[in-house]
Amino acid sequence: MHVYGQIIGRLTDSGHRLTGRLTIPQGVAAETYDGPYEFTPTADTQTIEIEQKMATADIIINPIPSNWGLITWNGSVLTVS
Repeated sequence: MHVYGQIIGRLTDSGHRLTGRLTIPQGVAAETYDGPYEFTPTADTQTIEIEQKMATADIIINPIPSNWGLITWNGSVLTVS
């Protein structure tokens, strides 16, 4: 379980050190997202259920596969195949 929140306060540069006060409020406990972390676009809507969850890695969206479809335009006709 991870805790996240917002740091509030002010820091001042006083030469070679920072001075000031920061407050870290109590955060909300968040579940860890178990994956998957890699997706490829499809014709259907995909929902990644990550609300109130903490990711442990980057989420990767792969490019649209080159064989997914072909759009051509000859100046007057648009063809999708």
